[in-house]
This record gives sequence, C-alpha cells and structure tokens, in this order.
Amino acid sequence: MRKTVSVLMLYAMIVMTYTGIMLFIVPQGKVAYWVNWSMFGMTKTQFSDMHVTFMILFVITSIIHIFYNFKPLVSYFKDKAKSISFFTKYNLISLAITLFFIVGTLFVTQPFKTVLEFQSSIKDYWADELGRPPFGHAELSPLKGFCRKLGYDIKEVMLILKEEGIIVKNQKETLNSIAKNNNTTPAKIYDIIFEELE
Repeated sequence: MRKTVSVLMLYAMIVMTYTGIMLFIVPQGKVAYWVNWSMFGMTKTQFSDMHVTFMILFVITSIIHIFYNFKPLVSYFKDKAKSISFFTKYNLISLAITLFFIVGTLFVTQPFKTVLEFQSSIKDYWADELGRPPFGHAELSPLKGFCRKLGYDIKEVMLILKEEGIIVKNQKETLNSIAKNNNTTPAKIYDIIFEELE
C-alpha cells in the first residue's frame, strides 16, 4: 500500500502540474467560452475540472503518505536534544520559503510580479488573437436579450441567420446553444450578425 500511495501521489502531482501550466496559459473565461477554445482536445473547463479532481487526489494521497511516514517527518521537527521544536533548521527554512511565496504573491512583489505580468500578457494575446465578446459571457445570453443589449432588431437578426443557414429554434435560445446546434462558435454567430448590421 505504501508504494502504491507514493506512486499515485507522484502521478497526481504530474497531472496537477500539467493542468496548472495549461490554466496558466489559457485565455480568460469570457474569451475561451466565446470562441469554444480548446487545446490538445480539452477545453478550459475540462482543464479546470481535472486540476480540481487531481488536487483532491493529491491531498488524499499526501495525508496517507504523511501517515505512513509520520516518524521520519516528526524527526525533522526535533532539535539536537531530540525534543520537538518549532525552531529546527528544516522547519524555519521551509516556513520562510512558504511565507515568501504567500507575501510575494499577495503584494505582487518580484519575482512574482514578473510571473503574473507574463500570465496577463498571455491572456491579452489570446484576446487579441481570438477576439473579445461584446460583453462578459455574451454566449450565455438568449438571442433576444443579446440583440436588445446591442441595439439590434431581433426579427432582422433572425432573418440574417436563416439566410446564412443558421438554425435558431426560438428567440430565447442562447448564443452558445445556437452555436453548438450549428457546429460553430458564438463568436462566428456574432460575426455573421455584425457584418450585416454594422
């Protein structure tokens, strides 16, 4: 069991690292959902979901791993007199590094500032490359509400979409649903409307 737990914890860490890197570079949600973004066959939501489930697996296996290795772990908290001490070298170094990461991230100091700015520039790249929705989570808007928000006549929009071969069941159908039913993206549905009306 001990070996299985250790190997399972390693696999969980590998998957978490992979999904963490992917979540670092994926577009912002409003862009990803607008263009149905995916990479290596997975969407932003799938990367996020997998990251969460493997985080749970990692936590569970870590707890079991600590249980099996409790004595060696406790020994790291013992001083030269073999008594438990908070002020062991290993603990103080580990605590200092942990606090450095927490404070550096919260107050956006270097080198964390550079990392976070780099992530932001990647998100901006995707938005510039793929396009931004006219408003946040526009893909979840019913067609009627979408048109009202942008000042379009719903009857005219329905006619344009019909002429382009886009099937719309009713005005309450969301852009996301219309796009899925027509094997396209909310962004392309919007492009069709925009090209005709703007």
